[in-house]
Amino acid sequence: MIVVDDHLLLAILVGRASATVPPFTEADEVFTTGSWYYRLARAVHDPAFSGALSRRVAALDPEIRGDVIASLDELPAEVGVLSPRVLVPVMAELSGIGRFNHLHAEALATALVLPAGLRVAVASEVLRSACSRLQINLTVSPA
Repeated sequence: MIVVDDHLLLAILVGRASATVPPFTEADEVFTTGSWYYRLARAVHDPAFSGALSRRVAALDPEIRGDVIASLDELPAEVGVLSPRVLVPVMAELSGIGRFNHLHAEALATALVLPAGLRVAVASEVLRSACSRLQINLTVSPA
């Protein structure tokens, strides 16, 4: 089981739309966080937003782009997202081991609750250290 960030979620949705499954999802049950899901959805729906995610989506073939946007409007059932009711208490407890921003706390809590590994496009030293301390398998896979 893996928890993927917004960049890898985009890679999964593009792969699904183009019928090429990313190799890291073939045998894994995939989850993401509500925050990463929101960041990706905002990147494709907000015309004033310009960043790495929105540029990658804009560069897609129009048919695949349409499929990706539709997948963000209704996330495919094979991508799980845990409820804040489950995650927030765990996120709050994490403050006992470090000061994490919302993205890190939600990702760490999701990995702990499932239990799962984290797979991200870029990892900060804070995330690396927390994963090591919490014994969460962290993999960096550039999208």
